Amino acid sequence: MYNVFLAEDEIVVREGIRNSIRWEETSYILAGEAPDGEIALSMLQDIKPDILITDIRMPFMDGLALSRIVKKAMPWIKIIILSGHDEFEYAREAISIGVEEYLLKPVSAQEMLNTLNKVSKLIDEEKEKLLSIADLKTKIRSTQNKLAHDEKNVFDPADLLNIDGDMLFTKLKYAGKKDIDSIIREYISLLGNNGSENPMLFYFLFGEIIVSVSKIIEVLGGDIKNIVPFSLSRENIEEISSSPEIFSEMVRKLLSAMIEFRDSNTKGRYQSVIVKAREYINSNFSTTDISLFSTASYVGISPNHLSAVFAQETGENFIEYLTRVRMERAKQLLKSTAMKITDITTETGFNDTHYFSYIFKKHTGLSPREFRQKEQRH
Repeated sequence: MYNVFLAEDEIVVREGIRNSIRWEETSYILAGEAPDGEIALSMLQDIKPDILITDIRMPFMDGLALSRIVKKAMPWIKIIILSGHDEFEYAREAISIGVEEYLLKPVSAQEMLNTLNKVSKLIDEEKEKLLSIADLKTKIRSTQNKLAHDEKNVFDPADLLNIDGDMLFTKLKYAGKKDIDSIIREYISLLGNNGSENPMLFYFLFGEIIVSVSKIIEVLGGDIKNIVPFSLSRENIEEISSSPEIFSEMVRKLLSAMIEFRDSNTKGRYQSVIVKAREYINSNFSTTDISLFSTASYVGISPNHLSAVFAQETGENFIEYLTRVRMERAKQLLKSTAMKITDITTETGFNDTHYFSYIFKKHTGLSPREFRQKEQRH
């Protein structure tokens, strides 16, 4: 099964894609949807789908901006762009970003399924290539040669930095303990039956994980040898790689130790950035063009970095905080003024009354009118 995420600001189009395809009869699961790029980005980091379908024109963050960030931060996600604009420039930019498919709206259910099938075939081909024993043997042999030069018989992760672990590194950099089991399952599932038949594949994967963990710890001024809760001798690594069960248990211990070290050494590092970002949001939430990009520009870091550290330091992502600020202001206006809901919509930074009402009800459980009536009765 392939998890699919849909980012589309037009409710009619979103409902059309959601309802016109009999998802339960396909190999695809519609794992989530969002009305704009910023909400989508925060959800994508949690859901980690296989395929993203995104409109090219959306408020706050458009589909091309979203695609750029996704391709950098979550490169395994395949992207299908939807556009109502038959313009070469859009297609050319989408191709330069690395988007897999570019469809012109309106898109029929059959056309969407055909495109999903093309993209899922790419995913399968990449997995096949990853699992190519001949391809992996070269890397494994390189790993063995590195270990053979270690006179003290201790695994030095710095020797393995030439192994491409960028995808894993990206996942681990901001992973929480709740993500550990899914990361382990994902990597074991890639091996299929080959792992049981060839323990050296686990040996190689463990090397990849060590490289990524080592990079994260070194950036924070630590040494993996002082953090890892077990020996990194060659014999111990071979024992760890001998079965999926032992591999999973030891990787779980390793990642838990890394996350504890990372969190204890990063807490508070970005407090000045967060304070500045919050001040900017609190002062500008009523403008419709406030975004992760404009806030990141104000505080002087990249949007992707701000998104990550904001969630890490505050426990909520950028759009959740912005929405909470807007909803508190909306509740205040509904309680203390006779302003029309259309005016409150504008005052709180929304340009669509229906969307404002939808977000307000999602946040409070009541429509704006119901909330006002309830407050007036008290």
